[in-house]
Amino acid sequence: MTVDRLYTLNTGHWTFDFSMAVQMTNLGEPYAGTCPVYLVEHPEGTVLFDTGLSYEMQADPTSYGPDGAPHMAEFVDAIDMDDEQRVETLLDDVGYAPADVDVVVMSHLHTDHAGNLDLFVDAGCEVVVQKDELRYAFAPDGVQRWFYLTGDLLPLRRLDADVTAIDGEYDVFGDGSVVAFPTPGHSAGHQSLQLELADAGSVILAADAANHRRGYEDDLAASFAWSLEASVDSIRDVKHRERVHDADVYIHHDPDDIGRLPDPPAALE
Repeated sequence: MTVDRLYTLNTGHWTFDFSMAVQMTNLGEPYAGTCPVYLVEHPEGTVLFDTGLSYEMQADPTSYGPDGAPHMAEFVDAIDMDDEQRVETLLDDVGYAPADVDVVVMSHLHTDHAGNLDLFVDAGCEVVVQKDELRYAFAPDGVQRWFYLTGDLLPLRRLDADVTAIDGEYDVFGDGSVVAFPTPGHSAGHQSLQLELADAGSVILAADAANHRRGYEDDLAASFAWSLEASVDSIRDVKHRERVHDADVYIHHDPDDIGRLPDPPAALE
């Protein structure tokens, strides 16, 4: 069995210094990275890969979540996102609501990937996340503390949350068509997603295994990565899969890479 359709829904652009995305490269050059989520239609269910930026967080970070996120105030001016890019609006544009999603696979739990989790927990969706990521997200250290927000993560602590904490590769439907695989380094429990489509063939949504095509090609991780060594190992693992499966790899924050995917309501098939 194969995936029917892959929709790419961009929740915003976040501009930062290119050297943050690709270490020690093009210092001072602004880089407006995309922040998409991906909707996967499969004959046995619907999968959302990541939940994107939170409109509420970028609109008022000091009041976001039970403790606020005041440290984000200096970052949100660099986020370009409007009301039409709320994840629920983007889903509606292709005929879906959060309640129509069966499984949410989280690449990791940084705020630009894990905003809006509350919508999907409220809707009863299963949330699949690497166990290492789930544990680390609630007690991060160093610069990583900036990127894990209580307002994003608290829904995962609810007793009624349907959270599947995995350890290693995970075949969502058991047929090899939607497979999450560990790519740690950018964060402690980062994972990427490999899809098999009838016409497009093998597709790897690398998420933040690399933050730009140049970083992917040159084995250069994000400067703020949890582990630079593990990041490089994971980039090379993705490249190995790319060769073995003759896959198309898409780098999450690279607008040129994401621009190769169809604009909704069109989808990759």
